[in-house]
Amino acid sequence: MLLLAMLMLSFSVSARKEQVEIQGAKGRLVAEIQVPEMANGKKVPMVIICHGFGGDKEAGLLRAVADSLEAHGMASIRFDFNGHGRSEGKFEDMTVLNEIEDAKQVYAYVSQLPYVSCVGMVGHSQGGVVTAMTAAQLGKRSIRAEVLLAPAGALRDDALRGYLFGKTYNPHDLPERAPVGGDRFLGREYARIAQTLPIYETARTYKGAAYVVHGTWDTIVPYTYGERFHYVIKNSKITLMEKVDHGFSGKDAEVAHMTCEFLLKQLK
Repeated sequence: MLLLAMLMLSFSVSARKEQVEIQGAKGRLVAEIQVPEMANGKKVPMVIICHGFGGDKEAGLLRAVADSLEAHGMASIRFDFNGHGRSEGKFEDMTVLNEIEDAKQVYAYVSQLPYVSCVGMVGHSQGGVVTAMTAAQLGKRSIRAEVLLAPAGALRDDALRGYLFGKTYNPHDLPERAPVGGDRFLGREYARIAQTLPIYETARTYKGAAYVVHGTWDTIVPYTYGERFHYVIKNSKITLMEKVDHGFSGKDAEVAHMTCEFLLKQLK
């Protein structure tokens, strides 16, 4: 009996990956959860990972972050926003506001999991804006810490001057839909909402710990936008990576390590 009790105490749950579906703003969201090996009955931090505009949860940078978190005893969830990847919804119906709603639904899902001790967030590009605004709206008690990777604070300025991925439009007479490459179009609501989106006004209200990482060779979202996030979020730090672009090309492992190191201190 004593041996059996000792075996039960030492029992651990193996690391695993699990695909789940969560109801989002525009339908079903497809997500993947990674859980590290942990002792039976124990809890671990959970990190919500948000991809950027036009991307998906399978981006190499995001997978590297998830793997690093798992290796350091933290769980993660990567998901496709509405109209992206394998999730439901039309790309042209996507807006920053309904992506924030998607992120909140993902938070509601993971915060109820029995093995989750606390929750953090990581977001790249537009996902960084979503992360900053979602964390601020939910508050420090819900989102313990956030990491913003090349956060796309420029999206409001771009919308105000009618600029979108190298194409221009009349910002005072928004088109019904605008091409963004391939067979994708953005709807009028995206630009209309982006023009008045209170990105920094919302982000500055976050009281938790924040970390901004931005490349100095980012030509899509200049690093000065990352510096502004650092300026307005009082409990934050920033790393500017020299000669690194918006997607952190060739730097996935390094960015994942910095992200994980910060979250390890804040969440564990």
